Amino acid sequence: MRENYNSLAFWENVINKNKTIRGHMFMQKPPTERSIYFHSLMFGDRNGINNIWGYFPNFQSIIGYIQYSFLQEAFYKWIYGKERLITKIPNLTVDKIVREGEKAKKINRDTALNMRRDYEFVRSLWNLPINRAEEELKKFVIDFNRKWMGDNREFIYFKVFWTAEELGEFVVSSTLLTGTEEELEAKINMKIDEWKDICKCASTDPVKGEKLRKVLCKHLTEVF
Repeated sequence: MRENYNSLAFWENVINKNKTIRGHMFMQKPPTERSIYFHSLMFGDRNGINNIWGYFPNFQSIIGYIQYSFLQEAFYKWIYGKERLITKIPNLTVDKIVREGEKAKKINRDTALNMRRDYEFVRSLWNLPINRAEEELKKFVIDFNRKWMGDNREFIYFKVFWTAEELGEFVVSSTLLTGTEEELEAKINMKIDEWKDICKCASTDPVKGEKLRKVLCKHLTEVF
């Protein structure tokens, strides 16, 4: 499936067939031991916030998602979201989106250069052995989040987790920075200890994996 995931046509087809949140396109089934998890945020004062929690079936699929879907959506909203509500992302390559945005003077040369560099970096991961590509992806998301932290009008954020347990710990720690345990338990509809147990076993226990899937899709993900 690596060749499919590394294909714009493949992702256009998946996006067109799934009228759902892009980050949830491969979440019809519970996660497995090969699944890779993520958290993403896109915010624009005219387009609200997309707070997405989810997973993809393997490392190649999340690289394909970032390259052909996430960056496409995030950069299009960054370029045009200041002036209007974005209801549909056109089927354009990242390069074409950036070129048209620069030509229309919606972004300056430095912003366009940063967008191209991010795209090319992700594209280069296909040429690396998987263990090296994983390490490079970790570096990429740190640099990416620093670069696109934006301001109170817009920002982009992306984080990768290698296990459900790692994701679960982050959900707890990040929530408790601004809220309480009781608020988190009300949001996920379970006690924190149960949540941690579900995350620990999600990739090997289909019942717990399904519970995790439902929490990520219905309770933690927010689009408004």
